[in-house]
Amino acid sequence: MSWRPFVLTATALSLALAVPGVAAADDPPQPQVESRAGTLAPAEVSGLAEPAAAGDPVAAAKTHLADPRYHLDPADLVPLTTVVNGQDETVRFAQRYRNLPVFGAQYLVRFRKDGTGREVTGAGGRFLTELDVDPTPTVTPALAARLARSRLVRDERIRDTIKATPGELLVVPRGKGVLAWHVTLTGADAAKKRPVLLDAYVDAHSGQPLFAVDRLRFAGPATGSGKTAHGKDVPLNAFQRADNAYELRDRARPMWNGTTGEILTYDAAGADVQDFLNPGIPAGTELAESPTPAFGAEHTESGAVDGHWGAGKVYEYYKALGRDGLDGKGGTMYSVVNVTYYGGPFENAFWDGTKMVYGGGGADLHSFAAGLDVVGHEMTHGVITHSADLVYLGQSGAMNEGLADYFGNAIQTGALGIPTSDPDASLLGEDLCKNLPPAQCAIRDLDDDRNAAKDYLGVTTALDSGGVHLNSTIFSGALWDAREKLGTGFDKVVYKALTEYMTPLDDFGDGRRAVESAARAAGLSTRDRIAVAQAFDRHGIRPGWERLIRIDSRVVLDGLTDAIDPPALAGDRYAVTNNTPDTNGSTVIQTGRLSGGRATTLSDDGRWDWTPATDGRRAVWVSLDPAAGVFQIRSRPLDASAPSTVVHESTGYVYAAAVSGDTVAWSGEDPATGEVEMWLKRGNAAPVILTEGKGVAGYMPSISGGRLVYIRVTFASGSSHSTPVVRDLATGTEVVVPEVPPTGVLPSLSIYPAVTAKHVVWLYDANRDGRMGVMRVALDGTGQTPVVADGPQAPHPTWLDASESRVTVGVQPEGTTLENVNLPKIYQVPVTGGALERYSCNRGEQSLFAAGTGGRVLWLDGTAGDTDLVTRDRPAHRC
Repeated sequence: MSWRPFVLTATALSLALAVPGVAAADDPPQPQVESRAGTLAPAEVSGLAEPAAAGDPVAAAKTHLADPRYHLDPADLVPLTTVVNGQDETVRFAQRYRNLPVFGAQYLVRFRKDGTGREVTGAGGRFLTELDVDPTPTVTPALAARLARSRLVRDERIRDTIKATPGELLVVPRGKGVLAWHVTLTGADAAKKRPVLLDAYVDAHSGQPLFAVDRLRFAGPATGSGKTAHGKDVPLNAFQRADNAYELRDRARPMWNGTTGEILTYDAAGADVQDFLNPGIPAGTELAESPTPAFGAEHTESGAVDGHWGAGKVYEYYKALGRDGLDGKGGTMYSVVNVTYYGGPFENAFWDGTKMVYGGGGADLHSFAAGLDVVGHEMTHGVITHSADLVYLGQSGAMNEGLADYFGNAIQTGALGIPTSDPDASLLGEDLCKNLPPAQCAIRDLDDDRNAAKDYLGVTTALDSGGVHLNSTIFSGALWDAREKLGTGFDKVVYKALTEYMTPLDDFGDGRRAVESAARAAGLSTRDRIAVAQAFDRHGIRPGWERLIRIDSRVVLDGLTDAIDPPALAGDRYAVTNNTPDTNGSTVIQTGRLSGGRATTLSDDGRWDWTPATDGRRAVWVSLDPAAGVFQIRSRPLDASAPSTVVHESTGYVYAAAVSGDTVAWSGEDPATGEVEMWLKRGNAAPVILTEGKGVAGYMPSISGGRLVYIRVTFASGSSHSTPVVRDLATGTEVVVPEVPPTGVLPSLSIYPAVTAKHVVWLYDANRDGRMGVMRVALDGTGQTPVVADGPQAPHPTWLDASESRVTVGVQPEGTTLENVNLPKIYQVPVTGGALERYSCNRGEQSLFAAGTGGRVLWLDGTAGDTDLVTRDRPAHRC
């Protein structure tokens, strides 16, 4: 999906600033109107000096927005916040459509006060004037929750832990709008040792899961004291109870009103992080306490001293900018330290929307509260939530992280007296390690000089929510460059941009415009505004930067708006899941030829359609009938010579399908048992289950040359056993391939089988360490031979498919830091064995693909700033 229409005026401004004779900041403002694609409401109206009503600023803002130039109805705006910054006053509204919230749509009006008078200086944001949405859902909340869990959590190991809870209806601004259910997904990622908390959105008419956003942003008064993890003695605002014990409760700040407005630091006492994912503080969690005002070594080790002292420094920093607490209203600031992950170290910290949660690092790391920049970074997410609320997805999410980077470092350098020129001033998290030097321990570096066109990590939303962490320093680096030129006073400009100009769905270009507009409104000189523009230029943040990225593949379909399924390919014909160009409506199944020509749409039911498969003559796919609550497998000729027909329907979810002639196989839930079975249907005959029996499951069908291969999984003695099964479709006989012998204590793992005219190939993990080899057998199950051996040098694979001569493998490259070079890439190897060869030199993500004849591959590629369907016919070998 794309939330990023180009706005050309940002670059025009930076160029104008460098031209002699341009009006200086103190010249009379000239009104300017910048449009936004897809709506009549302007992106920004600036340079105003119009009288405004006195009294209530919300009423004055609505009166101003009634002007026809805005093309909006003020009655559709709900006030969120009013920010007062000296003489400047900004009112922020959220849009509602037919009394439903509109995701990410906010509009702002900016005033300047002079005594008792007030004038409008500008307005802008996102208001969607072209919405046309039926507010009555077809899909039930329970079905939406089920679909979000099944579709938007791709990793089966994580999916097994997920609890899906439906919430409110809202409108997602795609095209003319999509009515959607909000679903909360909570669970655990054992591989990363961290909790999962996602806000998912499901089309309430079609049932199509749209996207998921990660909610976790990783990473009586008395005077007490304590020692930080770095040996610094610090004062602590504490509270002495009636029993004479002291607790970390700070009521000494101006926000304390006698009832609320505290800074509270709780000690989880080693409780599991899963207990702290819901809003607020769980019952039974106690404040960190001490028998004396001196909080001792145990509070240093737990992170309580650092967390409490750091929260106070964050409050002081934002108070100096005119903000009273994270919410701007003096609301209580909550922190929880000393959480674990299943009893072991939780090496992370996050803001969950209501509180800070810090893990203890164990032997190698301090508590994550020990880095003041980490504390400032994570708590700044609270400031962002209560101001621009930048959506944690793609470029807006990278801006969210980038602003947290910037302010986190600004808070630390100011509190500790570190000059911006210090080589470590730009590092984030450098103080977390107990033993390593700062540069080796830092999570990110704002002086990494990354440029959007050169260094933007080409990921889809399946990874890091579209690169929210991976691409943050492109934006924060531009801001930090400007700060190094202009000094700490630039913090006020960035804060002004965040609170008075940015809106939830802004991209890098919008962010640049917001900062430059804030700089102009703050009265920066022409020279200083040129320095700001040059900082953005150095980091490549200018309209059209995505088009500067090179690729070595041929684009088959440009800008896919649905990128969850792999494409299907047979001969010259392909089938792929897509959406309409304006992303308005449900997904569709499209087909076309690799040799050229326009893609055509096969799905004709107007519903959510996904998971296509093709044999080169027809395609099958899965479709949801939301009214009946059933999943259908539909079929249609690729030439669209006949309407689609229903092959099968069931209330059980369907995961994957395969087709050959009149035979269709699929992996799906059995409504009677809830188990995932392998089903087979021949012509008009009733479907049969190939994996009958309790504790037997079937996954990942592949059909070719009259044979079906799938993975059969059985469960015994607490372990799962997996191996391919080959079924002769003509005779119905099956061959169970011998299970790959394990080299560890657990049975081997087999996944992603592909069948050719002579062989079955699949990925196998002999010791379940995540590294996997490629195994080959004859169609009768004999001659088990590694094509690529498992072992210490084996790859970490993401996908597999095969032709008669070559096996194609998606590989997650080695490397602990995520760069384009470390994103999933496609490799090939002869089916007879050999070394894996790099297939394409495209720098971005290449994780889902289909193998064609010879060496051809068709894949979803994230390199060029969006997701494209691309192809090549031979490996690049070296890059």
